[in-house]
Amino acid sequence: MEAIFSGKERQDNRRFLQMCSHYLVQPVACTPASGWEKGQVENQVGLVRERFFTPRLRVKSLNELNAWLLDKCVTYAKTHRHPEVSEKTVWEMFEAERQHLVPYAGPFDGFHSVPASVSKTCTVRFDSDEDQKTIRGSFS
Repeated sequence: MEAIFSGKERQDNRRFLQMCSHYLVQPVACTPASGWEKGQVENQVGLVRERFFTPRLRVKSLNELNAWLLDKCVTYAKTHRHPEVSEKTVWEMFEAERQHLVPYAGPFDGFHSVPASVSKTCTVRFDSDEDQKTIRGSFS
């Protein structure tokens, strides 16, 4: 985040906007000092954790975990009613919408490298999109 203004207005940094463009998402920020907005997201995380990860799982690999989780998610979607269209299941609604989904573009390469030089006093100078920046610190 480059800058936070009143309400939900933000000036996002360039890399964040590139990631949003890659995944075709429109970021929506929470309003400052409105904890209830953040709480709604955290409640959903807690719900998923309780629904799928209680009791705590033991798996041998990330692939095994992903396969298990996919199976649990599909099973849940096929057996639960959609919250807005109660005559259909979550899975039925997903299947109806599937043909309109944009194909996955692959992972976003978040790595960003810039040439820089380090002085004898451990000062690093580099150019960014704005002005020249200086960072002081310990580098090995």
